[in-house]
Amino acid sequence: MIKRILKGIWDIRWPIIMLFIMISFIASTIQDFINKDYDSGFNNLMIVLLFIEVFLLLWSRADAEKLIDLQDEIIDSQDKIIKQNEKSIELQDDLIAK
Repeated sequence: MIKRILKGIWDIRWPIIMLFIMISFIASTIQDFINKDYDSGFNNLMIVLLFIEVFLLLWSRADAEKLIDLQDEIIDSQDKIIKQNEKSIELQDDLIAK
């Protein structure tokens, strides 16, 4: 049970690391704005936004890959149906010819 939980955590280690990095930069940004160090605050804010953008791009790419795989499966199943229909037509032609 614990081994399975640890494996699940290990599989999502990069998103967890990215999340901690983003939290660190967000906290630093808030602290800089409170201390009125606006240059550093805006730099940290841009880094946070960059991390969010990269995170969303990776997420959308994973979804796109899943959709492409699903589309490939649909095309394969359609090819199988077409082959079955061709065999059926050939059998019908043989029966009609007899």
